[in-house]
Amino acid sequence: MTRRAGFHFLVFGVLALASARGADFFPLEQVKPGMKAVGRTVFQGTKVEEFQAEILGVLSNIGPKQNAILARLSGETLDRTGVFAGMSGSPVYLEGKLLGAVAFGFPFSKDAIAGITPIQEMVDLFEEPEVEKRSGPRKVQLSELATPSPQVLSPPFQTPQLPVPEHVASAHPVLSRVSGQSLTPIATPLVLSGFSAQAISLFAPQLQALGLVPMQTGGSGSSSLPFEGNPTLEPGSSLSVQLVRGDMEASASGTVTHRDGNRVYAFGHQLLFMGSTDLPMNTAEVLTILPSLQSSSKVTVSRSFVGSIKQDRATGIYGVLGSQPRMIPVKIRLHTSRNAVRSYSYEMITDSFLTPFLLNFTVFNTILSSERGIGGSTIQLRGKIVLKGQADAVRIEDSFSSPSNSLAFASLAVAAPVHHLLSSGFAEVDVQDIDLDIFVSEKEREALLDRVWFNKSKVRPGETVDLAVFLVRESGEDIVRQVPVRIPEGINPGPLSLVISDGETLERADSRYEPQYFIPRDLKQLIKAINNVKKRDRLYVRLFRTGQGAIIKGEGLPDLPPSMVSIFSSRRMAGGIHPFNLVIYDEQETDSTEYVITGQRIVNLEVIP
Repeated sequence: MTRRAGFHFLVFGVLALASARGADFFPLEQVKPGMKAVGRTVFQGTKVEEFQAEILGVLSNIGPKQNAILARLSGETLDRTGVFAGMSGSPVYLEGKLLGAVAFGFPFSKDAIAGITPIQEMVDLFEEPEVEKRSGPRKVQLSELATPSPQVLSPPFQTPQLPVPEHVASAHPVLSRVSGQSLTPIATPLVLSGFSAQAISLFAPQLQALGLVPMQTGGSGSSSLPFEGNPTLEPGSSLSVQLVRGDMEASASGTVTHRDGNRVYAFGHQLLFMGSTDLPMNTAEVLTILPSLQSSSKVTVSRSFVGSIKQDRATGIYGVLGSQPRMIPVKIRLHTSRNAVRSYSYEMITDSFLTPFLLNFTVFNTILSSERGIGGSTIQLRGKIVLKGQADAVRIEDSFSSPSNSLAFASLAVAAPVHHLLSSGFAEVDVQDIDLDIFVSEKEREALLDRVWFNKSKVRPGETVDLAVFLVRESGEDIVRQVPVRIPEGINPGPLSLVISDGETLERADSRYEPQYFIPRDLKQLIKAINNVKKRDRLYVRLFRTGQGAIIKGEGLPDLPPSMVSIFSSRRMAGGIHPFNLVIYDEQETDSTEYVITGQRIVNLEVIP
């Protein structure tokens, strides 16, 4: 066979395969009102059962280049429940050929009227070649590196959240209001195990904004076991997409529409509009269908792991059997207020938006599983985030003490650095491990920086000034911290100031002369910036005087000569450089304390020759 003949044979084979696949699909243009169809889904257990469908017509352009087939569904169960959450992806067949996936419904509809996504549109969207992701550093808002102050929220109990992107929050707009005349994507059940009812209720609004219906269930068996063999995953089978697995589990459930070898198509509508992604794909077992006047729902549990979801787009989700997703292991040791230690271990998906949200949710739930949800408390965090290829880990170190919001801000403080890392734009961000110790006390532990004593006011370069810092607790008890401060060698004579401060007050002061944001040159600089965020449970001592300096590409250059200052201040140079009139010679961080410290004092010294 010649090379030309071989090429033609290959092209003919590809076209024949495509034609054969197309021959299994019922053409949209041949769909007529009144046609009778058969659908497949699981109502209980893992057995795929049939239901009936009568074609009502075709709705053109319900989205850009997207159509839907309107049908009335019927059957013993559907007559009682209507179109239900978890049914998304149920295949519908006309004349023995696959027509599409049940994907849309009318909330509060008295009849089981559904919209069907044509299968050809599902397959065609995922046949488009993936474009190589290009990434680069994004600007970092310096004020966002530090978690918000507990005082910005008012009691009673509130849960601060990382921002939800507008396009995601509006993906399922009718879930938060009564609208019986809008054809909308069928809601997706989010099966939660290992979560308390209070944690679920507090995070439910954010989950519902994403089109997820939270449902509390029990365990899921062997959901994280490695893929083995050829699973029974046929069209109509229940499918589970795991977001968290282990001691806590969060799994979105739907139905398989079409399987082509190791390729699986499901849902018929978006899960979360994540585009290219990497999520665990599991088989699922249906426990029951829960009837509801608003929206009935499948109650499922995840079973065997079978592969990973690779794409999540407008017409459905696409997965590959046998593929291993990249997960982030999380280990937490909760040191309770009763002097016990409770260990938790789980994994979560890697996604710039969902991972921080899920980490916030799971850490909050971990603390709430053992500790009080209202009333005063103090929570200390000690942990690290390990990244592949980076010598330095991101340190998680802080404390929160509040009459009502300690728990909420502690969980956010764990999620915030992960948010900054995964949203940085650096392609090499690969979180290998999150390891955390949480220490809880049911008492508020706050201390006020009251006064500072120092042993000398005139100093020479190289000498040490001994500070005694007096902290006062709410009971009136004094706590004394000894802080030696060495005056730098080579410093010029003249006035010199020491500021002794808590971390949060110093961060706010710095924001007045630092730029609002910077673009890190590499991941190492971003890690350094995160680790340099001031903490609430320790003191900071800074030596400074007025003078000329500048911040260039996120790094401070103090005590610049006049010639350099004039260049940086030139009208011919704009952007990238932020001049300031404060020279910081040294800054030291004291050891952490058991208290959240507030207050600031300034000591004025004179440097003599």
